[in-house]
Amino acid sequence: MRVSLVPDDPAHLGPFRVLGRLGSGGMGVVYAALDGRDRRAAVKCVHRSHTADQGFRDRFAREVRLVRRVRATALPTFLDADTRADSPWLATEYVPGPTLDEYVRGHGPLRGDSLIAFALGTAEALTAIHSVGVVHRDLKPGNVILAPDGPKVLDFGIARAVEESALTRTGGLVGTPGWISPEQYRGADATDRSDVFAWGALVAYAATGVGPFGAAASDVLVSRVLSDPPSLDGVPETLRGVVERALAKEPGLRPDAAGLLTEPVLAVPAPRAVATSAEPAPDRSVDPWREHAPPRRSWARRHRGALAVGAAGFVLALMAGTGVWSMVDERLGGGTDDPADGSTVDDGTAGGGGTEGETTDAAVPDDVPEEYRSLYESGNVTVAPDPEAGDTLVRAIEPAEGGEALDQVRLHMGGHSWSDTMNLTVTVTAEYLPDFGELRLHSNDFAKVERIDPEDESLTTTPANSGGTLATLSPEEPTAEFSVSFMSLSNGVPHDMYFAVYYTPTAVVRESARPEVDYTGGLCYLWRGPGDSFNAPDPEEVTPIDAALSGGSPVNSCVYGPEQDLLQEG
Repeated sequence: MRVSLVPDDPAHLGPFRVLGRLGSGGMGVVYAALDGRDRRAAVKCVHRSHTADQGFRDRFAREVRLVRRVRATALPTFLDADTRADSPWLATEYVPGPTLDEYVRGHGPLRGDSLIAFALGTAEALTAIHSVGVVHRDLKPGNVILAPDGPKVLDFGIARAVEESALTRTGGLVGTPGWISPEQYRGADATDRSDVFAWGALVAYAATGVGPFGAAASDVLVSRVLSDPPSLDGVPETLRGVVERALAKEPGLRPDAAGLLTEPVLAVPAPRAVATSAEPAPDRSVDPWREHAPPRRSWARRHRGALAVGAAGFVLALMAGTGVWSMVDERLGGGTDDPADGSTVDDGTAGGGGTEGETTDAAVPDDVPEEYRSLYESGNVTVAPDPEAGDTLVRAIEPAEGGEALDQVRLHMGGHSWSDTMNLTVTVTAEYLPDFGELRLHSNDFAKVERIDPEDESLTTTPANSGGTLATLSPEEPTAEFSVSFMSLSNGVPHDMYFAVYYTPTAVVRESARPEVDYTGGLCYLWRGPGDSFNAPDPEEVTPIDAALSGGSPVNSCVYGPEQDLLQEG
C-alpha cells in the first residue's frame, strides 16, 4: 500500500516519477514510482546519514555493479541505479503482494505446496545472489514478498554497504535480532552460509508463524542464537532436516544455497506460486498509479544545462549534403548494410528521404501516438551519457523547435571484462522505453577509441568485432542483453591505460564520416595493467566521457593523448 509523500520527498529520482512511499527503515525509504514507459517500480533511496561517508558510496557502487549481473525468477528485476546522487538510489521492478511477515500475521503460516514453493524460491534467490559474490546480510520476513508468481527476495546489494559503514563508525552490527547468524554475533564477517542460516530461520517462521528462537528482547535472542537449539515444532517432517542443518551453529556444517536445491524435498517439482491474496498485475490502460504520477520529464530536458556545456552540445544538427559528422543520415535511424548477412536493416527510428533533419511520413512508425508524430517526422536523434548513472548511455529524439523530447533507449554498459591481451568485452543491457515502434541495435553501432590528440578533429574509431544485429527492441521485448567485443593492438601493456567505447548509430553519424571529438555518446574503461601475474585485471568502474572542449580537444576525456602519455609515464 502506498503512503503519501512528505514535503522533503523527491518528485523524481533519475528517470522515475515518484508517487508515494512503499516503506522505510534503517537503510532508507522505498518509493513507488513509474519509469518512462509507465511501468511500476520500487526505488530505494538511501538515508542521507549514510551518504556523507565516501567509503559507503564506494561500497554501494561496488555492490550495485554486482547486483546488475543477477537474474533470477525469485528476485525483482534490476532497473537502474545512481550511486553518485546526493541520496544514492537503486530501482527494481515493483512486486505486488504482501511480505511474508504481513501474510503470516494476517492469514497464519504457509502450508503444503505453498510452503515448499516458498522454501524453494528463496533458496533459488540466494543461489543467484551468491553466484556473483553478493551476500544478502538482511534476509528476514519483511524482505520477502509473496508475489503472484512466487516469492521475491528484496534488498540484496544495499545491506553490505550499510553494514560496513556502521562497523567503521561504531563497531556495531547491522541486522535484525533472530535473523543474524551466530558467527556474526561472535565478530566474524557475514558469508553466504550466514544467509543460509537466515534462510533456515525464515522457512521455520513461514511454517510456524514464530521464529526458531522465539520472540524476546534482543539480548535474550542473542543468547538463544549462540547457545540454544532452534525450536522447529510445527515445521513439516519433510523440511525439518534441511532447516535444522541450515541452522547449525557452525557455518561449515551448513549447506550452501546451491546445496539446498539438491535436497529431495526441494528437488521435486512443485507449484511456483505461494497461495496469497496478492494484488494482480495492473491493467496499464486504467492503472491508477498513472493518474497520480508527476508529469514525464525527458532525460534531455532534465539535463538541458549539461547538454549546453559541450562545444556542440549534445544535439548535433544535420549538415545535409556534406561528408562531415551529422545528426541524421538523411533520416532518423537511417539504414545500413549489416556485414553479417549483407541485408539492409533499419534501426527502427524512422526512414525515408527527408532533408535538414526531417523525415517523410513513411518514416513514422505505424503505431506512433499522435503526440509524437511531429517528433518522429522532424526531430533529431541524440546520444549522451546519463549523469545520474555513470555507466549508461541514453538515446533520445529531440524536437526541432522546442517541446518535449522522447527517450528511446537506455544502454547500461557497466559490465565488462578484459583478456590478458587487453581485448575488451562490454556487456550491454538495453532497455527500450516507448510503448510503440521498435529499434534495432547493430554491431556497427559500437566503436572503440584509444586516443585523441590535440590536432584531431574527429575520432579514430575501431569497430566492434561482434557481428550482425545484436537486438531488436519493442514494447513486447523491451529489454535485451548482449556482448560487444573489441580487439586491442596494445597486447597487454603493463601500465594503466584508458579506452573509450562509443554508441554511434546511423541515425546520428554518417556511415562515411567519423564522429567529431566533441561527440558525447561514449564511456571510459580503464585497463589497470596485468601486474606481476600477467593475468587480466579486475574491471574498474565505468565513467562517462567529458566532452568539454579546450583548444579543439576534450581536455578531460579519458583518452586525451597528452593525459594518456602522463598516465603511462607514471
